[in-house]
Amino acid sequence: MFKGSKGFRMIGKEGWDIEIKDLERELAKLASRIRKDFTERGPIDTRVSIMNHFIILKFTAKFTKPEAFMLEHMQSHSSQIFAEYKMKLAHMMREDFNPVFSYINMGLKIEDIETTFFGHDFAEQITVFKMNKDVEVLLKNDEIKIP
Repeated sequence: MFKGSKGFRMIGKEGWDIEIKDLERELAKLASRIRKDFTERGPIDTRVSIMNHFIILKFTAKFTKPEAFMLEHMQSHSSQIFAEYKMKLAHMMREDFNPVFSYINMGLKIEDIETTFFGHDFAEQITVFKMNKDVEVLLKNDEIKIP
């Protein structure tokens, strides 16, 4: 029952059940709101997966043609502009998400962030948060609060 794998039910201390999928779903909703605040329009789809120390966030977005052109141009040229853009995006995400993770579990925070874009129009954005604690173990030990 407490294997810490996807789909197994975790029993909370206060009598309510917390599953990894519940936390993933709540984090996806929150990430969609944060993305909407940042871009002034929400993603088409947001998915979150939790695996040990990693929280993987996948946004599917619809960029305008000029936005997609700009992203492609920045990535295809050898300047540091695209790398700087990804660093600034990661910094913003760290500022937005660390308070959420701290609420979920006192002391839980992002150690590292990596963001990658996929697709011919950069519609897919994958962000991997490396956390300082194993989130599955925290769930197993009833040390997680749903935001």
